[in-house]
Amino acid sequence: MFPLEGIRVLDLTTLSGYCGMELADYGAEVIKVESPGVGDPLRTLAPLKNGASAHHAFRDRGKKSITLNLWHPEGKEIFKKLVQTADAILENFPPHTMEKLGLGYEELSAIKPSLVYGRISTYGSTGEEIEVPQYDLIAQAKSGVMHFTGFPENPPTRIGFSISERYAASFLSSAVCLAIYHAKDTGEGQLAETTLCGSAIAVSEDKVITYGASHEDPMRTGNAHPLINPYDILKCSNGYVAMGISSDAQWAKFCDAFERPEWKEDENYCSNLVRGYHYFGDLRVKLEEMFAGYTMQEIAEICDKALIPGTMCSTTREALEQPQLKVRNMIVSVNDASVGGLEMPGKPVKFAGEEEDPLCAAPQVGEQNALIYAALGIDVEVLERLEKEGII
Repeated sequence: MFPLEGIRVLDLTTLSGYCGMELADYGAEVIKVESPGVGDPLRTLAPLKNGASAHHAFRDRGKKSITLNLWHPEGKEIFKKLVQTADAILENFPPHTMEKLGLGYEELSAIKPSLVYGRISTYGSTGEEIEVPQYDLIAQAKSGVMHFTGFPENPPTRIGFSISERYAASFLSSAVCLAIYHAKDTGEGQLAETTLCGSAIAVSEDKVITYGASHEDPMRTGNAHPLINPYDILKCSNGYVAMGISSDAQWAKFCDAFERPEWKEDENYCSNLVRGYHYFGDLRVKLEEMFAGYTMQEIAEICDKALIPGTMCSTTREALEQPQLKVRNMIVSVNDASVGGLEMPGKPVKFAGEEEDPLCAAPQVGEQNALIYAALGIDVEVLERLEKEGII
């Protein structure tokens, strides 16, 4: 299903690409605008396969690529012509970069009033800290994410992937779709912006509202939930399992499945409230003593059979072998011209009754130069000159 078919997006983002990827996945024509020559530095970001970046193969899948020097006066004029053909542009440059080039939202919206201008920034376009550099690590630290991640006796811990960058891109792709819908209805475009720190705060919902309700700073609780138990990572004979018992009904199922019916009636364990009080007193120890007689695989099988939320803590390799991910087409193989065959995550949103078409590979640098510039009326001779002068 391609609900965004007919939408054109100019993607200027560097070392990112997620937002444009999501829009391309669902049918938008996403044109990656890159620097002449080497293109986006994302193309050299490790890990490499066959000398090319696997991240580029993933984040730029389904896009087209042109090269254009936005710092050259003639390049700027060509870009303005492109803008007239586009529904949206995306960028993640340092603050005021596009404005200094004369290509900011105000200038571009004067050319095309219905243009949607999507921006991912470090800390926004207003305020005293907009010039302060910020990457995902800094966003996790500033937003409090690292403070409540990890164990209380250990230092603050980074979540193991670029959570702020990924969420900022997904939030922006949603915002761009909403703004395009509005523009189609009213003819009015707008600037939509997400930030790394703001996105990290947004997905820290329960911690933020906990502080709002109690004015107590949430602390690190390791893998355990501060109020609901057993909602934790527990050791077994050959590794660790995740248990997500969040109700008394699930607790009863758990006790029956692991042949501990007396725990259902025990006054220290019988309800969610008292289990929370006694979990670190002795219940957690008893659970790990019991699990010492089981493997991760055995516990996962028992939990699945009893419809209990519990499973093994998988490695990436083990996770990719899960049958349900394959049923949902969440692990797909794309044959990239540079990388070769590469397994990558599929589209996370599925539409009922629709079969997914195979994903298209990421483009080579400037692969669609001739096609897209010809549509702007630039003939072959001019194109050759522009390339020779480093403008494209």
